[in-house]
Amino acid sequence: MLRLTLSVATPKLVRPFVIATGARTHQPYLSVRLTSGPHSGRGAATGIAYLGASPERLRDEIEAVRTQIESGIDRQALLQLLPAGGARAALDGALWELEAAQSGSTVAARLGLDPVPIASAYTIVLDTPEAMAAQARLDGWRPLLKVKLGGSPDEEETRLRAVALSAPKARKVIDANAAWTAEQLARLAPVAAACGYELLEQPLPAGSESRAEMRQSLVDASHHIPLCADESLQTLADLDSLLGLYQAVNIKLDKCGGLTSALSIRDEAREKGLSIFVGCMLAPALAIAPAHLLAQGADYADLDGPFWFDGEPVRLTQDGLFAPINPAVWGAGETRAND
Repeated sequence: MLRLTLSVATPKLVRPFVIATGARTHQPYLSVRLTSGPHSGRGAATGIAYLGASPERLRDEIEAVRTQIESGIDRQALLQLLPAGGARAALDGALWELEAAQSGSTVAARLGLDPVPIASAYTIVLDTPEAMAAQARLDGWRPLLKVKLGGSPDEEETRLRAVALSAPKARKVIDANAAWTAEQLARLAPVAAACGYELLEQPLPAGSESRAEMRQSLVDASHHIPLCADESLQTLADLDSLLGLYQAVNIKLDKCGGLTSALSIRDEAREKGLSIFVGCMLAPALAIAPAHLLAQGADYADLDGPFWFDGEPVRLTQDGLFAPINPAVWGAGETRAND
C-alpha cells in the first residue's frame, strides 16, 4: 500500500520570464509524495502550459486515480494508468526515489551513473534587442546561452546579431518557440549560422511538418544550421515522423511523462542518429533533478529552471557548469526511523 500526498505551490520568480507565447512573474508547480512504510519518494512538475496543463489540472488527474495508486503501483504500471504529461512525470519521479529509498541506494546509482556537472543553457528572455544585448553582456560568461525569439523578421535579425556581438565567448542556441513562418525561417537560418549559433529549436508550429512546403523549409534551413524539435516531439510515438527534418530532439519530462519514458526516447533517438537536448519547464530542483541525470552525456541541456526561483538548492561550478543536485534534494528518497 502507498500513501499519496499532493500540494501546489506558487512561488514568485526572481525576474519575469518572457517568451514568444507570453510572460510570467510566478510559476506554480505540483509536488507529489509517495510513502510506503518508513520510505518516501518525491516528485514535481509544472505541466505544459501550451497544452492547457496547469499544476491544478495535474493534481486533479492524479486525484482521479488515487485509489489505483494507493493500492500499489510501479513505474511500468504507471505508463498504462496515466497518459504522457506532467502528472505522470511527477509520480514517476516519486516512484524512482521511493525505489531508491527502499533499496538503500540512489536513483543515480540505480542508473549506473556517477553524475558530473553539465553545461546547462541559461535563458536570454525575449525583449527588445537592446535589452537582450544587455542580458547577454551580463551572462556572457556562462558556457551556453539559450536565446528566446518570436517577432518580425527585422526584429529577429537585430536580436540575433545583438546577442551574438554581446556574448562572443559563450556558445549559443536559439529557441523560436514555434513562432516563425517558413519565410522567416528561410531568411533567418543563414543569419543565425553566420552569427555562430549552434542550434535552432522549433522554428515552426508543431504539426506543420505534415505540409510539404513546411517540410521543405525545414530541410532547406537545416543546410545552414541544425534544427531541434521541441513542441513537435511529445512522446516516443512522434520520433519517426521527425526524421530527416530535425537533427536533434528536446526531451522534457513534463512532455513525455517522466524519466522512465524519457530514457526510452533518448535511447531510440540516439540509435536513429539524432542529437539529444534535455530541456525543462520553469520548475524547482525537485523536478529538475531527474532531468539532470538524463542529461548526463547529452549534446545539449537547458536545465536552468531552478535558478529562476529564490533559494533553490542548486549551484554552479566556478566555470558556470550546473553541478549535480544533492541526492538528499532528490534521488535518495526519505527513510523515517522506526518508532
